[in-house]
Amino acid sequence: MTEAAPLLKPLNKTKLHEEIVDQLKSRIIRRDISPGEKIPTERTLAEILQVNRSTVREALRKLESLDLVEIRHGDGVYVKDYLESGSLELVHEMLFKDGVLDPVVFQNLLDLRRLLVPEMAWYAAQNRTEADLQGLENIVFRSDETIGERDKRLHHIIARASGNVLFVLLLNAFTRQAGQYYDLYFKDDQHAAESKVFHKAVYEAIRDKDADRARQVMTDALNAAEKNMLKLMK
Repeated sequence: MTEAAPLLKPLNKTKLHEEIVDQLKSRIIRRDISPGEKIPTERTLAEILQVNRSTVREALRKLESLDLVEIRHGDGVYVKDYLESGSLELVHEMLFKDGVLDPVVFQNLLDLRRLLVPEMAWYAAQNRTEADLQGLENIVFRSDETIGERDKRLHHIIARASGNVLFVLLLNAFTRQAGQYYDLYFKDDQHAAESKVFHKAVYEAIRDKDADRARQVMTDALNAAEKNMLKLMK
């Protein structure tokens, strides 16, 4: 039995295999179980977690699909190095370790957003349709939603207008990870007012099909928002 076993605990959820995945995924991300280490056998895991072996097998298959483990038939299950094989599905585990935000990973996420989102706006200004423009106009001038919800929807329309589906998926990933900070951020009246100005400016740039201006407006807004966000987090 390896050192991985004592780190696991009995399960209590209905979808037991999902909790097994969550427990093992967390420990792999934290390096409690090292790359190359062999995970305890199905039988051992089933005894520790108090489930049947088929549930353990289902969880291991999910971990294999995430490229976190390698199942070697007739040998065992070995942990892979997620930095070499992992995907965006691991971001949440990397960002929140034991429920605590990792500031380094959060900054990494902001850096990535700062690189991608201005380019998203640049493409949107070139590729947007009249329907995209109408959607942006409704958000900027007619929506009665909260400023936070308007901001999410505006970015989503811009991502779709870019014509690149990967922009949409990457933006969704960021929004999902940082979503809990939206309400906190927009509770500040100054942040809300600055966002309204930004919404109008980026709408006008995309309306005019001015790609360079759209990119610059987005860059300036992200830089200001990032500084404000980091102040709030401190």
